[in-house]
Amino acid sequence: MKKIWTILSVLLLSGVMVSCDSDKDDNVINDEPRVVNMLFPPQRIELTDAQRAYVGANNEFALNLFRHLCEASGTQSLFCSPLSVTYVLGMINSGAEGETQKEIQDVLSFGTDDPAAINAYCQNLIKSAPNLDPKVKLTIANSLFMNKNIALVDDAYKAEMVKWYEAELNDLDFSDQNNVDVINQWAKEKTEGLIPTILSKDEFSATALMYMLNAIYFKADWAEKFEERSTEKATFHSPTGNTTVDMMHQKVIVNYADMGDYTMIALPYGSGAFRMMLLLPKEGKDLDQVLANLKSTDLAEAHFASAEVDVKVPRWTTDSDINLRGTLMDMGIRRLFHPVEAQLTKMVKRGNPYVSMIKQKAAVEVNESGSKMAAVTVAGFELLSVSPMPQTFEPQEFHADRPFAYLVTELSTNALFFMGRYMGN
Repeated sequence: MKKIWTILSVLLLSGVMVSCDSDKDDNVINDEPRVVNMLFPPQRIELTDAQRAYVGANNEFALNLFRHLCEASGTQSLFCSPLSVTYVLGMINSGAEGETQKEIQDVLSFGTDDPAAINAYCQNLIKSAPNLDPKVKLTIANSLFMNKNIALVDDAYKAEMVKWYEAELNDLDFSDQNNVDVINQWAKEKTEGLIPTILSKDEFSATALMYMLNAIYFKADWAEKFEERSTEKATFHSPTGNTTVDMMHQKVIVNYADMGDYTMIALPYGSGAFRMMLLLPKEGKDLDQVLANLKSTDLAEAHFASAEVDVKVPRWTTDSDINLRGTLMDMGIRRLFHPVEAQLTKMVKRGNPYVSMIKQKAAVEVNESGSKMAAVTVAGFELLSVSPMPQTFEPQEFHADRPFAYLVTELSTNALFFMGRYMGN
């Protein structure tokens, strides 16, 4: 049958690799590229018009958050899940009011909408995204670990967390420092061991009101795997000097975009519901500058066209442990962390809680078979007192031998789940 090339929507590099014929040398790439941008996901997430606007707005938050985190991390590789941060802030937002709530919604780019509408959007992703593709394992989980020695979390608030976020409710004796292991075990189980701990004993406070957690786990094979025999040692030009990496290699007909200062490819996972998008600055261009100017609309489907691309991408792993408090304050969420000014009274029966800590641990592994990645975000609370027609491209090269950025999104909504940069370390 005649193949029909269709531009698939944006975001995320999900790879389809070219198999080498068995009678060829191990390191020879097949001259006939496989077509991998023609997958039709079996399902899609249905969103209201308002929820589609939330996706675009929250993707802007994700890019803004990532820029702030990059500034703080120097020349180190970085990986995070902005969506995991959105879930924790969304749960907090349900218990907030006044200027505290306004700051949260402004930074998330949700404006002044009713928190119930925001909660409904988050609920839609929780219920729909994990069931889109049987070839992809995706888990989104939330939990409240509450101090049973204080027991002030409001029953109505707990009911909202169960209704909108499917949150697990757990009462713990915070005076027993060993109970931090219960929280860490939850994180470990929800991320299939990728995040074995989220809190240290020093971070576990006997006077805390509760710890609120979100975990997101993703595992999928590329729609077609890279051939391991095509992986070779290669030089990667990092900001701190050249280093040697395991460079994967394939030729493929894939969605490709030339954005002036950088090029993008989008390669699918599984049946195509999720994909990874790779952003590579052109020679002489700076990744930080590319990220500084990046907008969510730059990741739109309209920019892509089918092209035969010679793809070289490192095999990589990245682990990040991120203190989010200072970053969120720099972005405009300030009252939430102030013992006097925080307005979280809808969260409790009495008293005035505030967020004393918020952090995220994230990990990603990318190899010839596919990717697995996870993030856990935790917030601790204390009380004051207790598509168009494509253009055509000539054959292209996409050789990621210098710093690049990558994003993982869901195809039908463009919701951004994970984002990272690889710097060669």
